[in-house]
Amino acid sequence: MRILQIDRKESLVKVVPETMDDLWHLERIIEPQDFVSGSTDRRIKAKDTEQKSERVNIFVTIEVEKAEFHKFSGKLRVQGIIVEGKPAELIEIKSHQALEIELNKPVTIKKKALKNYQIERLEKAKNATSTGSVLLVVLDDEAASFALLKEFELEPRGVLRSGSRGKQFAQDSGAQKKYFTEIWGKAKDIGAETIVFAGPGFEKEDLKKWLKDSGVKVNFFFAGTNSTGVTGLQELLKHDILETIVKQKQIVTESKLIEQLLENIGKNNGLAEYGLAQVSKMVEFGAVKELLVLDSFLLENRENAEALMDVTEKNSGIVHIINSEQEPGKQLDGLGGIAAILKFKMQY
Repeated sequence: MRILQIDRKESLVKVVPETMDDLWHLERIIEPQDFVSGSTDRRIKAKDTEQKSERVNIFVTIEVEKAEFHKFSGKLRVQGIIVEGKPAELIEIKSHQALEIELNKPVTIKKKALKNYQIERLEKAKNATSTGSVLLVVLDDEAASFALLKEFELEPRGVLRSGSRGKQFAQDSGAQKKYFTEIWGKAKDIGAETIVFAGPGFEKEDLKKWLKDSGVKVNFFFAGTNSTGVTGLQELLKHDILETIVKQKQIVTESKLIEQLLENIGKNNGLAEYGLAQVSKMVEFGAVKELLVLDSFLLENRENAEALMDVTEKNSGIVHIINSEQEPGKQLDGLGGIAAILKFKMQY
Protein backbone atom coordinates (compact mmCIF):
# COMPACT_ATOMS: atom_id res chain seq x y z
CA MET A 1 0.00 0.00 0.00
CA ARG A 2 1.32 3.43 -0.93
CA ILE A 3 -0.06 6.16 1.28
CA LEU A 4 -0.17 9.44 -0.63
CA GLN A 5 -2.04 11.48 1.98
CA ILE A 6 -3.55 11.19 5.44
CA ASP A 7 -5.47 14.27 6.59
CA ARG A 8 -6.82 13.70 10.08
CA LYS A 9 -8.50 17.11 10.19
CA GLU A 10 -10.49 16.43 7.02
CA SER A 11 -10.84 12.68 7.77
CA LEU A 12 -9.39 11.95 4.34
CA VAL A 13 -6.93 9.41 2.99
CA LYS A 14 -5.48 8.94 -0.47
CA VAL A 15 -3.78 5.62 -1.20
CA VAL A 16 -2.60 3.36 -4.01
CA PRO A 17 -3.32 -0.36 -3.41
CA GLU A 18 -0.45 -2.53 -4.63
CA THR A 19 -1.49 -6.06 -3.62
CA MET A 20 -4.67 -8.10 -3.19
CA ASP A 21 -4.23 -7.75 0.58
CA ASP A 22 -4.39 -3.98 0.16
CA LEU A 23 -7.83 -4.27 -1.45
CA TRP A 24 -8.91 -6.51 1.42
CA HIS A 25 -7.74 -3.87 3.93
CA LEU A 26 -9.60 -1.11 2.08
CA GLU A 27 -12.84 -3.11 2.11
CA ARG A 28 -12.68 -3.12 5.90
CA ILE A 29 -12.02 0.62 6.07
CA ILE A 30 -14.66 1.84 3.61
CA GLU A 31 -18.08 2.29 5.25
CA PRO A 32 -21.57 3.40 4.19
CA GLN A 33 -21.81 7.21 3.85
CA ASP A 34 -18.09 7.54 3.14
CA PHE A 35 -17.17 9.41 -0.04
CA VAL A 36 -14.88 7.51 -2.40
CA SER A 37 -13.27 9.12 -5.46
CA GLY A 38 -11.55 7.40 -8.35
CA SER A 39 -11.53 6.59 -12.04
CA THR A 40 -13.82 4.06 -13.67
CA ASP A 41 -15.33 3.13 -17.02
CA ARG A 42 -18.93 3.83 -17.91
CA ARG A 43 -20.90 2.65 -20.91
CA ILE A 44 -22.35 5.57 -22.87
CA LYS A 45 -25.35 4.85 -25.05
CA ALA A 46 -25.11 6.06 -28.62
CA LYS A 47 -27.53 8.79 -29.67
CA ASP A 48 -27.83 7.28 -33.12
CA THR A 49 -29.38 3.80 -33.19
CA GLU A 50 -26.94 2.79 -35.90
CA GLN A 51 -23.93 3.58 -33.73
CA LYS A 52 -22.57 1.30 -31.06
CA SER A 53 -22.43 2.32 -27.41
CA GLU A 54 -18.95 2.91 -26.07
CA ARG A 55 -17.09 2.75 -22.77
CA VAL A 56 -15.38 5.94 -21.61
CA ASN A 57 -13.22 6.72 -18.61
CA ILE A 58 -14.77 9.01 -16.01
CA PHE A 59 -13.72 10.33 -12.61
CA VAL A 60 -16.43 10.22 -9.96
CA THR A 61 -17.02 10.73 -6.27
CA ILE A 62 -19.71 8.48 -4.86
CA GLU A 63 -21.42 8.32 -1.50
CA VAL A 64 -20.90 4.73 -0.46
CA GLU A 65 -23.75 2.30 0.05
CA LYS A 66 -21.73 -0.94 0.02
CA ALA A 67 -18.16 -2.18 -0.53
CA GLU A 68 -17.38 -5.79 -1.47
CA PHE A 69 -14.03 -7.43 -2.15
CA HIS A 70 -14.44 -10.30 -4.61
CA LYS A 71 -11.45 -12.44 -3.69
CA PHE A 72 -11.58 -14.72 -6.72
CA SER A 73 -11.84 -11.92 -9.27
CA GLY A 74 -9.45 -9.72 -7.31
CA LYS A 75 -11.67 -6.64 -7.46
CA LEU A 76 -12.94 -4.27 -4.80
CA ARG A 77 -16.33 -3.02 -5.93
CA VAL A 78 -17.75 0.06 -4.21
CA GLN A 79 -21.40 0.89 -4.93
CA GLY A 80 -23.09 4.18 -4.23
CA ILE A 81 -24.61 7.41 -5.55
CA ILE A 82 -22.66 9.92 -7.66
CA VAL A 83 -22.22 13.30 -5.95
CA GLU A 84 -19.75 14.79 -8.43
CA GLY A 85 -17.59 13.85 -11.38
CA LYS A 86 -16.05 14.73 -14.72
CA PRO A 87 -16.39 15.12 -17.61
CA ALA A 88 -19.57 16.86 -16.43
CA GLU A 89 -21.50 16.13 -19.63
CA LEU A 90 -21.20 12.37 -19.02
CA ILE A 91 -22.09 12.44 -15.31
CA GLU A 92 -25.60 12.09 -13.96
CA ILE A 93 -25.60 13.39 -10.38
CA LYS A 94 -27.52 11.23 -7.86
CA SER A 95 -27.46 8.23 -10.20
CA HIS A 96 -26.14 4.89 -8.97
CA GLN A 97 -22.57 3.95 -9.89
CA ALA A 98 -20.20 1.10 -9.12
CA LEU A 99 -16.57 2.08 -8.69
CA GLU A 100 -14.02 -0.71 -9.08
CA ILE A 101 -10.85 0.00 -7.11
CA GLU A 102 -7.89 -1.47 -8.99
CA LEU A 103 -4.30 -2.23 -8.14
CA ASN A 104 -1.78 0.56 -8.73
CA LYS A 105 -4.46 3.23 -9.22
CA PRO A 106 -5.03 6.00 -6.64
CA VAL A 107 -8.25 6.19 -4.64
CA THR A 108 -9.40 8.87 -2.20
CA ILE A 109 -11.62 8.09 0.79
CA LYS A 110 -13.28 10.85 2.84
CA LYS A 111 -14.94 9.70 6.03
CA LYS A 112 -17.18 11.26 8.66
CA ALA A 113 -14.55 10.30 11.21
CA LEU A 114 -11.15 8.75 10.56
CA LYS A 115 -10.38 6.29 13.37
CA ASN A 116 -6.91 5.65 14.74
CA TYR A 117 -7.25 1.91 14.15
CA GLN A 118 -8.10 2.60 10.50
CA ILE A 119 -4.95 4.68 10.07
CA GLU A 120 -3.00 1.94 11.84
CA ARG A 121 -4.42 -0.60 9.41
CA LEU A 122 -3.26 1.49 6.44
CA GLU A 123 0.19 1.89 7.98
CA LYS A 124 0.31 -1.85 8.62
CA ALA A 125 -0.57 -2.50 4.97
CA LYS A 126 2.13 -0.03 3.89
CA ASN A 127 4.75 -1.72 6.05
CA ALA A 128 3.66 -5.14 4.82
CA THR A 129 4.01 -4.11 1.19
CA SER A 130 7.54 -2.87 1.83
CA THR A 131 8.34 -6.39 3.17
CA GLY A 132 11.06 -4.98 5.42
CA SER A 133 14.68 -5.56 4.48
CA VAL A 134 14.79 -8.28 1.80
CA LEU A 135 17.90 -9.45 -0.04
CA LEU A 136 17.44 -11.06 -3.46
CA VAL A 137 20.15 -13.43 -4.69
CA VAL A 138 19.90 -14.92 -8.19
CA LEU A 139 22.51 -17.54 -8.98
CA ASP A 140 23.71 -20.29 -11.28
CA ASP A 141 27.02 -22.17 -11.39
CA GLU A 142 28.83 -19.14 -12.87
CA ALA A 143 27.75 -16.15 -10.80
CA ALA A 144 25.44 -14.86 -8.06
CA SER A 145 23.85 -11.40 -8.34
CA PHE A 146 22.79 -9.56 -5.16
CA ALA A 147 20.23 -6.75 -4.72
CA LEU A 148 18.32 -5.25 -1.80
CA LEU A 149 14.61 -4.78 -2.27
CA LYS A 150 13.43 -1.35 -1.16
CA GLU A 151 9.80 -0.37 -1.76
CA PHE A 152 9.86 -2.64 -4.84
CA GLU A 153 12.95 -0.95 -6.24
CA LEU A 154 16.25 -2.78 -6.53
CA GLU A 155 19.48 -1.55 -4.98
CA PRO A 156 22.33 -3.54 -6.62
CA ARG A 157 24.77 -5.06 -4.13
CA GLY A 158 27.29 -6.64 -6.47
CA VAL A 159 28.04 -9.87 -8.31
CA LEU A 160 30.04 -12.84 -7.03
CA ARG A 161 31.63 -15.14 -9.62
CA SER A 162 32.32 -18.83 -9.03
CA GLY A 163 35.42 -19.04 -11.21
CA SER A 164 34.22 -22.37 -12.61
CA ARG A 165 31.46 -23.53 -14.91
CA GLY A 166 29.56 -26.47 -16.35
CA LYS A 167 30.27 -30.12 -15.59
CA GLN A 168 33.70 -29.30 -14.18
CA PHE A 169 32.11 -27.16 -11.48
CA ALA A 170 29.38 -29.70 -10.68
CA GLN A 171 31.97 -32.43 -10.18
CA ASP A 172 34.28 -30.27 -8.04
CA SER A 173 32.62 -30.34 -4.61
CA GLY A 174 35.42 -28.24 -3.15
CA ALA A 175 34.88 -25.44 -5.66
CA GLN A 176 31.13 -25.50 -5.12
CA LYS A 177 31.51 -25.43 -1.34
CA LYS A 178 33.87 -22.45 -1.62
CA TYR A 179 31.36 -20.69 -3.91
CA PHE A 180 28.48 -21.30 -1.50
CA THR A 181 30.58 -20.17 1.47
CA GLU A 182 31.35 -16.90 -0.32
CA ILE A 183 27.68 -16.39 -1.26
CA TRP A 184 26.59 -16.93 2.32
CA GLY A 185 29.35 -14.68 3.65
CA LYS A 186 28.33 -11.82 1.37
CA ALA A 187 24.64 -12.29 2.23
CA LYS A 188 25.45 -12.12 5.97
CA ASP A 189 27.55 -8.98 5.48
CA ILE A 190 24.64 -7.21 3.75
CA GLY A 191 22.51 -8.03 6.80
CA ALA A 192 18.93 -8.24 5.49
CA GLU A 193 16.01 -9.52 7.58
CA THR A 194 14.96 -11.96 4.86
CA ILE A 195 16.85 -13.58 1.98
CA VAL A 196 15.40 -14.98 -1.25
CA PHE A 197 17.67 -17.32 -3.23
CA ALA A 198 16.57 -17.97 -6.80
CA GLY A 199 17.80 -19.15 -10.17
CA PRO A 200 16.96 -21.16 -13.29
CA GLY A 201 18.84 -24.40 -12.59
CA PHE A 202 19.73 -26.84 -9.82
CA GLU A 203 22.37 -24.61 -8.23
CA LYS A 204 19.90 -23.00 -5.83
CA GLU A 205 18.77 -26.49 -4.72
CA ASP A 206 22.38 -27.46 -4.01
CA LEU A 207 22.77 -24.23 -2.05
CA LYS A 208 19.61 -25.01 -0.09
CA LYS A 209 21.03 -28.40 0.91
CA TRP A 210 24.40 -26.84 1.77
CA LEU A 211 22.76 -24.24 4.04
CA LYS A 212 20.75 -26.95 5.78
CA ASP A 213 23.79 -29.20 6.26
CA SER A 214 25.76 -26.22 7.57
CA GLY A 215 23.14 -25.56 10.23
CA VAL A 216 22.34 -22.06 8.99
CA LYS A 217 19.21 -20.74 10.71
CA VAL A 218 18.04 -17.61 8.92
CA ASN A 219 14.71 -16.49 7.47
CA PHE A 220 15.26 -17.43 3.82
CA PHE A 221 13.12 -18.51 0.85
CA PHE A 222 13.79 -20.23 -2.46
CA ALA A 223 12.17 -19.51 -5.83
CA GLY A 224 12.66 -20.36 -9.49
CA THR A 225 13.49 -17.86 -12.23
CA ASN A 226 14.07 -18.25 -15.94
CA SER A 227 17.07 -15.92 -15.98
CA THR A 228 20.06 -14.80 -13.93
CA GLY A 229 21.70 -11.43 -13.40
CA VAL A 230 19.69 -8.21 -13.56
CA THR A 231 16.97 -9.90 -15.65
CA GLY A 232 16.52 -12.61 -13.02
CA LEU A 233 16.36 -10.04 -10.22
CA GLN A 234 13.69 -8.07 -12.09
CA GLU A 235 11.79 -11.31 -12.64
CA LEU A 236 11.71 -11.87 -8.88
CA LEU A 237 9.90 -8.54 -8.41
CA LYS A 238 6.86 -10.10 -10.10
CA HIS A 239 7.11 -13.42 -8.25
CA ASP A 240 4.46 -14.37 -5.68
CA ILE A 241 7.27 -15.21 -3.23
CA LEU A 242 7.19 -11.56 -2.11
CA GLU A 243 3.50 -11.87 -1.23
CA THR A 244 4.37 -15.03 0.72
CA ILE A 245 6.96 -13.08 2.72
CA VAL A 246 4.40 -10.36 3.51
CA LYS A 247 1.85 -12.89 4.73
CA GLN A 248 4.41 -14.71 6.83
CA LYS A 249 5.36 -11.48 8.60
CA GLN A 250 1.72 -10.75 9.38
CA ILE A 251 1.11 -14.28 10.64
CA VAL A 252 4.21 -14.14 12.88
CA THR A 253 3.02 -10.89 14.49
CA GLU A 254 -0.52 -12.15 15.00
CA SER A 255 0.71 -15.52 16.27
CA LYS A 256 2.78 -13.83 18.99
CA LEU A 257 -0.24 -11.84 20.16
CA ILE A 258 -2.48 -14.92 20.29
CA GLU A 259 0.29 -16.92 22.00
CA GLN A 260 0.58 -14.25 24.70
CA LEU A 261 -3.21 -14.17 25.10
CA LEU A 262 -3.51 -17.96 25.43
CA GLU A 263 -0.57 -18.13 27.82
CA ASN A 264 -2.26 -15.64 30.15
CA ILE A 265 -5.57 -17.47 29.89
CA GLY A 266 -3.84 -20.78 30.63
CA LYS A 267 -2.08 -19.37 33.70
CA ASN A 268 -5.36 -17.85 34.88
CA ASN A 269 -3.32 -14.86 36.04
CA GLY A 270 -6.05 -12.28 35.47
CA LEU A 271 -4.16 -10.60 32.61
CA ALA A 272 -6.45 -11.71 29.78
CA GLU A 273 -10.15 -11.77 28.98
CA TYR A 274 -12.16 -12.87 25.97
CA GLY A 275 -15.71 -12.67 24.70
CA LEU A 276 -17.71 -9.50 24.14
CA ALA A 277 -19.20 -9.22 27.65
CA GLN A 278 -15.93 -9.67 29.56
CA VAL A 279 -13.85 -7.57 27.19
CA SER A 280 -16.41 -4.75 27.38
CA LYS A 281 -15.94 -4.64 31.16
CA MET A 282 -12.17 -4.47 30.82
CA VAL A 283 -12.42 -1.65 28.29
CA GLU A 284 -14.77 0.24 30.59
CA PHE A 285 -12.25 -0.08 33.44
CA GLY A 286 -9.44 1.21 31.21
CA ALA A 287 -7.50 -2.00 31.79
CA VAL A 288 -6.87 -3.06 28.17
CA LYS A 289 -3.29 -3.02 26.91
CA GLU A 290 -3.88 -4.90 23.61
CA LEU A 291 -7.36 -5.31 22.11
CA LEU A 292 -7.57 -8.18 19.60
CA VAL A 293 -10.52 -7.98 17.23
CA LEU A 294 -11.21 -10.54 14.49
CA ASP A 295 -11.93 -8.81 11.16
CA SER A 296 -15.11 -10.85 10.62
CA PHE A 297 -16.26 -9.98 14.16
CA LEU A 298 -15.72 -6.29 13.35
CA LEU A 299 -17.82 -6.54 10.19
CA GLU A 300 -20.66 -8.34 11.98
CA ASN A 301 -20.58 -6.21 15.16
CA ARG A 302 -19.30 -2.92 13.81
CA GLU A 303 -21.12 -0.57 16.20
CA ASN A 304 -20.13 -2.43 19.39
CA ALA A 305 -16.62 -3.24 18.20
CA GLU A 306 -15.79 0.31 17.10
CA ALA A 307 -17.06 1.74 20.39
CA LEU A 308 -14.67 -0.59 22.26
CA MET A 309 -11.82 0.31 19.90
CA ASP A 310 -12.37 4.04 20.42
CA VAL A 311 -12.35 3.77 24.21
CA THR A 312 -9.31 1.48 24.16
CA GLU A 313 -7.33 3.98 22.08
CA LYS A 314 -8.41 6.90 24.30
CA ASN A 315 -7.01 4.93 27.27
CA SER A 316 -3.66 4.41 25.46
CA GLY A 317 -4.42 0.80 24.53
CA ILE A 318 -3.46 -0.71 21.17
CA VAL A 319 -6.03 -2.18 18.78
CA HIS A 320 -5.10 -5.13 16.53
CA ILE A 321 -7.31 -6.35 13.67
CA ILE A 322 -6.67 -10.09 13.22
CA ASN A 323 -7.05 -11.89 9.89
CA SER A 324 -9.81 -14.52 10.19
CA GLU A 325 -8.39 -16.65 7.35
CA GLN A 326 -5.12 -17.54 9.12
CA GLU A 327 -4.55 -19.89 12.05
CA PRO A 328 -4.17 -17.13 14.72
CA GLY A 329 -7.52 -15.73 13.59
CA LYS A 330 -9.17 -19.13 13.83
CA GLN A 331 -7.93 -19.42 17.41
CA LEU A 332 -9.38 -16.01 18.24
CA ASP A 333 -12.65 -17.02 16.58
CA GLY A 334 -12.86 -19.90 19.05
CA LEU A 335 -12.70 -17.34 21.85
CA GLY A 336 -15.63 -15.33 20.53
CA GLY A 337 -13.81 -13.14 18.02
CA ILE A 338 -12.64 -10.53 20.54
CA ALA A 339 -10.12 -10.65 23.40
CA ALA A 340 -7.90 -8.43 25.48
CA ILE A 341 -4.45 -8.56 27.03
CA LEU A 342 -4.60 -6.42 30.17
CA LYS A 343 -2.28 -3.79 31.66
CA PHE A 344 -2.88 -5.09 35.17
CA LYS A 345 -4.83 -7.77 36.96
CA MET A 346 -8.47 -6.87 37.51
CA GLN A 347 -10.57 -7.98 40.45
CA TYR A 348 -14.27 -7.36 40.21
